[in-house]
This record gives sequence, structure tokens and C-alpha cells, in this order.
Amino acid sequence: MSENNTDALRTWLIVLPIIFILVLAAVFLAFVNIEGLTTEQRLDYGIKALTTTGTIFAGIAVFINAFYAAKRAEAMDKSAMAANESAKAALKNAEAALKNAVIAEDKQITERFAKAIEQLGSEKIEVRLGAIYTLERIAQDSPKDHWTIMEILTAFVRENAPLKKEHEARISEQPKLSTDIQATLTIIGRRNCNNEPNNQRLNISRVDIRRANLNEGKLKRIILNGANLYKAMLIGADLEEAIFSGTNLQETFLSFAKLQNATFLAANLQSTILVGANLQGAILEEANLKGAILEETMLQTTNLRKVKNLEQWQINSANGDRTTILPDYLEYPKHWQ
Repeated sequence: MSENNTDALRTWLIVLPIIFILVLAAVFLAFVNIEGLTTEQRLDYGIKALTTTGTIFAGIAVFINAFYAAKRAEAMDKSAMAANESAKAALKNAEAALKNAVIAEDKQITERFAKAIEQLGSEKIEVRLGAIYTLERIAQDSPKDHWTIMEILTAFVRENAPLKKEHEARISEQPKLSTDIQATLTIIGRRNCNNEPNNQRLNISRVDIRRANLNEGKLKRIILNGANLYKAMLIGADLEEAIFSGTNLQETFLSFAKLQNATFLAANLQSTILVGANLQGAILEEANLKGAILEETMLQTTNLRKVKNLEQWQINSANGDRTTILPDYLEYPKHWQ
């Protein structure tokens, strides 16, 4: 309600009672002084006149109050409409600000992404490491870029740690994996798998990552075909449905690893430590298990067709004192028959 309306109402509330009192007095005096009437008649007419006058003034007061109440309601409606319009404007401003913030953030991520990709090709190890960790941070900040970054990191490993030829591998013992390759593998192993598309696989095939440390790595469904993982550390790693066809896993530590439904077709598992590993449903067809340690390993429904150098004691060791009876569809080694 406006200030003018408020002042007018206040004035009426002050003036109206004064007018009412004056009118009552005038009416009462007028009827009291009428000639030809008895005192009782004068009083009776005066009281009736006062009552009628009071009723009239009460009606006027009600009318004035209703009038200003309507004015107040109208003012409140206008205020509510103005507030609603202000809220709509504020909402639009907030939406525009949010959109601008998203655009600015996307632009910043794009710039960081481009710079990191450029730095991956640097000759300085510290620059490459900075780029690798920057890409990890972008993958965390921007879930939509996660899978692309993981594919870039796996490509970086494939390009910078390619599988050496057989004679080169024998000459070079490679006592330690390069720092940037190990850092990349660590990031891949600790990534947030929830941001990845269904049924997608990371591919690190035909790489030389001997002595790599991937303990407890999240490597489900990863492809490591033909890779050299000699003496690598994969203790407690999640390798369900991973593919190791033709992979060198000689003397690799796979203790307590999750290897359900993994494929080790023609893989080299000589002296591999598989203590407590879960190989349920895994395919080890034509794999070389000479000297592999299978103590307490779970081999239920494992495909051991045409495995090489598998001994009865290894199967017994896999299940403690219990002897595992292999399914009929498997081909037993000749010296078992």
C-alpha cells in the first residue's frame, strides 16, 4: 500500500470519530429541543435518531475500511507480481551465469587438455609426468572426457613401451620400468571405472612393461595380448574378463587377483605366483604352467585344455588337501593317465 493511501486512511480514522461525535450531539440536541413533545417522546426520538446515525456512520466506516482493504490487497497483488517478475529475472540471470560458467569451464578444460597432449611429447621426463597427472585430473573433473583420456594414456604406453624383439628382450634385462610409463599404468589402475562405457576395453597389447607395479589395480576387461609382464606385480588386482592371449606372465605375482573368466590362451605362466587367486571360469588352454604356484587357487570351471607342464601336485595344491577332479571335456596330460 502506498504512503499516500496510508496517510489518507490515518486521517479518516481520526476525523471520522470527531464528525460522528459532533453529529450525534447535533441530532440529540435537535430532537431534545423539538416543541410540542413530551420529555419522554423527545428522549425516545433522540435515542432512535442517535441509533440511526450511529448505524449510518458504522456503515460509512465499514465502507471506508473495505475500500482501503481493497486498495491494500491490490497493492499486495502488485507487489507479488513485481516480486514474481523479479524472481523470474533473477532465475534467468542465474541460468545465464551458470551457462557462462559451464562454457568457461569447458574452455578451460579444453585448453588444459590441449596443453597436456602437447607436453606428452616432451623430451623432459618431468614435463611428461606433469602432462600425465594433468590428464588424470581432467578425467576426474570432466567425466565426459574420462574414456578419451584413458585411451590416450593406453596409447601413450603402447607407443613408448613397445614390445621388443625376442633377441633384444634377452639382451636388455630392463631392471626398472621408466617413471612415466609406471605413472601412466598407476593412473589407469586407480581410475574411476564408473565413468566408462559398458563393454569397452582398455587395450595395452604388445607392450614391454616388465616389473610394472599394478597391485590392486582396477583392470577389469583389459586387453594385454602379447604383452611382456615378466615379474610384474599384480597382487590383488581386478582382472576379471581380462585377455592375456600369448602374454608373458613368467614369474609374475598374481596372488589373490580376481581372474574370473580371464583368457590366458597360450600364455606363459612359468613360475607365476597365483596363491589365493580366483581363476573360476578362466581359459588357460595351451598355457604353460611349468612351476606355477597354485596354492589355494580357485580352479572351479577353469578351462585347462591342452595346458603345458601342469602337474597333478599343482592341482592338489590349488585346493589344499582335496584332489580336484577335472571335467570330462578336458584333455589330461599323458603322464596322469
